Amino acid sequence: MKRLFSTLCLYAILPCIAFAQEMKNFDASAIITPYHIQINDQKTTVILFSNAIKSVDRGSRYVLAEKVKDAENVLKLKAERQGLPQSNLSVITADGKLYSFIVDDTATLPYQAIDLRKQERQEMTAIRFADAGLNEVQVKQVSARVAFLPAFLNHKVKSDKLRLEMKGIYFLNDVMFYHFRISNHSHIDYTIDFSRFYIQDKKKVKRMAIQEQEIIPLQQFPDSTLTVSGKAHRNFVIAFKKFTIADNKNLAIEFFEKSGDRHLSMQVDGKEILKAVPVTNN
Repeated sequence: MKRLFSTLCLYAILPCIAFAQEMKNFDASAIITPYHIQINDQKTTVILFSNAIKSVDRGSRYVLAEKVKDAENVLKLKAERQGLPQSNLSVITADGKLYSFIVDDTATLPYQAIDLRKQERQEMTAIRFADAGLNEVQVKQVSARVAFLPAFLNHKVKSDKLRLEMKGIYFLNDVMFYHFRISNHSHIDYTIDFSRFYIQDKKKVKRMAIQEQEIIPLQQFPDSTLTVSGKAHRNFVIAFKKFTIADNKNLAIEFFEKSGDRHLSMQVDGKEILKAVPVTNN
């Protein structure tokens, strides 16, 4: 009888052993690394996401989270009281992305607003630097040389007494350097607030949205902001991870004015990109 009981027990636990052997560990690429965020009960922390917020899950009810009514991509956070234990926060946005946060209470809040759009751009740039074969210092050094090379392209656009010229495209390893000049023919200074670079279809098919692929720059030389004084011009270089585009697509380049409505835009086709010439890293 004892032998029969032992046999039955063995058969009972065998499936559990087999199940344990079949369990998998998560691959490192599947694990989302959380951001560390601090909140307190005296000030509100505001997070700006790239897309509309669809879902917010709090690890603790003492973490107060509220979406802004007229801005679907903005989340406000606050602690209900001081001395809260560590918690977590998960946010899902309209593009299907999951954001994970570790939340800590602090008496002295180091920030009150976080722009995750800029954070993600910076993270993407860091990844692209790692794949480009040149580090940040090397890209800056090559950009400085490209800024003084003579023009070999003649691509230009004019708008609102401004002229944007693409003077040349160069490459070294897996980095491309776009050499631009902005000439300001007005007396009012022109300062770039932000820029956009994206690949789009040349023709819009009826009832179909244009597919856009944003291209994130590695670096802008001489710096990330640029002011062109009245009746003056400025040369600058923007570095990208190497790319080419198909014949039915364009690279759209846009510069937007800070505290103004002057907008410069240029279309570059794939054939022009293929005119890029190498620059030696001396």
